This record gives sequence, structure tokens and C-alpha cells, in this order.
Amino acid sequence: MKAMKIFLKTKFIFSIIFCATFFSILISCAKKNISEQIPFAADEIVNLEKKNSTFEWFCLTRDGFEKVERPQKTPAIIKKPWTEALRISYMAQAAENSPLDIDAKSAPKVFALVNHLGVISLGADEIKIYNDDSIFTNRSAEKIVFMNNTPVISVYKNSFFNEKISAREPFRPFLVQFAQDSGVFFPILTYENLALDEKTQVNDFCWNGTQWFCSTKSSDENETKFEYLKFRPETALLSISPERNFISIEESDEDEFRAQRRPQQFSYAPERVKELLGNLPADFNFYAECKIASGPTPREYLRGKVSSGAMQKATVQISDTWIAALFEDGTVFLNGALYGKKILNGGKPIALRLPKLPGGYVYSDFGISGTQFFAAWEESEFFKTGRAGFIKVDLEKILY
Repeated sequence: MKAMKIFLKTKFIFSIIFCATFFSILISCAKKNISEQIPFAADEIVNLEKKNSTFEWFCLTRDGFEKVERPQKTPAIIKKPWTEALRISYMAQAAENSPLDIDAKSAPKVFALVNHLGVISLGADEIKIYNDDSIFTNRSAEKIVFMNNTPVISVYKNSFFNEKISAREPFRPFLVQFAQDSGVFFPILTYENLALDEKTQVNDFCWNGTQWFCSTKSSDENETKFEYLKFRPETALLSISPERNFISIEESDEDEFRAQRRPQQFSYAPERVKELLGNLPADFNFYAECKIASGPTPREYLRGKVSSGAMQKATVQISDTWIAALFEDGTVFLNGALYGKKILNGGKPIALRLPKLPGGYVYSDFGISGTQFFAAWEESEFFKTGRAGFIKVDLEKILY
């Protein structure tokens, strides 16, 4: 029995190390080549390194965030596994208001989900932190999706890295609503609502706009077991509370779940995404996580084969009037019109290069509020994260 337990733990550790190493190699190789792959002449790329007055750096702290001269000037911290580190784990773009409602105060906000802390609301005129120790302190915060334009956050405890998991927790939230007006977090769905016992964790989920799909993991001394379920709320999910359960739960299977989460070929990507990134050289391999403003779980699109060489990661935000993509080295492609502004560059994509990060750092996610561009950065090593924060760029000064 003991030998079997050791074997399973060793196998699990090896799988984590292998995956992290594999993707780390792909990303590090890709970083060396991306600047040569941009389909723009050097004088056509807006290089922010030469425009110091247009951007500001911020680092994360246990209380929220503070200004810093540059990322490497952030106080050094102990690197932790990405599920336990203080980092921006996700950035979500709110939807734009109608043209009749456009004004400076109504510019759509960006929500940065800070692991083990809360949410930073990034606006054109204000940056503010919202936290709730009872929800975030000992839990990993993974994603934000939207229902009826309301941010919904998923939280969990990683059974491998988190040392503060209790066999019997009196309260185990899974989905948490963030009320933008009040800045209050409301748990709306718990593990008890999903009829999951104390040994089971939701390790992945998908909200496709109509139905929820969950992958769950449970472990004991002998094995680690994965199961799948799906549910469609019988009433508005945002009106559900841990005390009132109106959920019809069904069994699912691995194939159905993977069909929701599996990356698709780039040829199936939305037309606006293909127009933005389609001119990259044919041998430039990348996968793009495509988010729709105020939308459900993003879909991923893959161009090229992982086995064929270096694979770049891009995050794409699709808003009503603009679309943008960010690569990990800070290369940005932008097309359309920013909120309340005219169309840029005659409708043709623009390329920008964010300030270069030190070795071992990457840009991970982004969003735009009005003409203010926000991008998350972090110090990354293997499967661990150290210092982290975000950059704010004033695109008004650069593009208009």
C-alpha cells in the first residue's frame, strides 16, 4: 500500500515537472525568435521603451499594489508554485456601453484577478483593490467569466501544493460573484451545491454560455480519480446562494469535457482573430487564448504543431470596437477603435512593443479601459512564480 502511494505521488510529481519543463522549453525557444517574425518594418513598430512618459510600473503586495521604478526593483520574494503565488492569474475585459452612453466615466473596466488576494479594478480614471480574506487568503483564484455582464470568479484549493486544506471545511465556495458597484464578493455556488464530498476538488471547468462543465479530482492512499459533471441552473445562477440549490446536475465524461476545452485549429478562429494574426509567417507556431469581452470561458486556437518547434502563447481580447493580442515578450497587435475614439491606422493592425522585461520575466495577460492599456507581468521559473505586477500604458499619448 505504502509503495503504491509513493508510486502515485512520484508519478504525479513527474507529470507536473515534465509538462512545466516541456512548455517552458517551448516558450523560451520562442522568445528568441518572435521579434524576427513580426510582419512589420522596424520603423512601423511603436516601441514604448523610448516613450518613458507613457507608462508606469506597479508591483503586487499583500495589501494590493504599489508603484515601482521597474519590475526588477520590486523586493525579492520566495518563488512559489503558480497556484499559491501572489500573481495576476487572469484578466477579464468588461463589455463596452452603447455609443450613446460613451463618456470618460463609463469606459469599460478591466478586472485583474489576483491569486490569494482579490480583484484589482483597472479603470481609465481609477485603479482600486477589492479583497475578502474569508474567500481568497487560503484559496487559489483561477478564472473570471461573465454572466449577464457580472464577473463570476472560480476559487479552489490545490490538493498537492496547498498545505492548509482541512479534511472537513465548514464552507467551500466554488463560484463567487463580484458586485462591481459595491466591491463585495458573494459566494453563489459551493461544493455542497454540487454534491461533492470533502475529498473532491474541481480542477477545471468551462462555462460555454449555456451550460457548465466540471472536471473533478479526488485522491486517497491508493489512487487519484477524475470524474466529470455538467449542470445547467434551473434559475438565474446569480440568484442562487449556498442555502438555496436550484441546480440540475448530470454526469458527464472525459470526451464531452475535452470537447469543450480542447484547442481548435486556427482556421476555426473568429474572423477578427484571423485578420489580426493571420499575417504572421506560416512557420510561426502559436496558440491563442481568445477572450470575448464580458463573455464565457475563452477558447484556444492552435496554429502549427507542438512537435514542429517553438510554440508562442498569445492572449487575445475581443471587444466590440477593437481587438488586441499580447505575446509573452510584450509584442502587441491592435486593430480597431478604442472606446469613444476614431479607428486607428485606417483600419489596419498596429504593432506595439511593451518595455523589455528582464530575463526570466514574462507578460501574461492584459486589458484596455478607455485608452489605458494594462498588462500583467511576472517572474517565472519552471512552475513557480516570484515577483509580479502590472504595467499601465497611456495609449492616448501614443496613438492619438
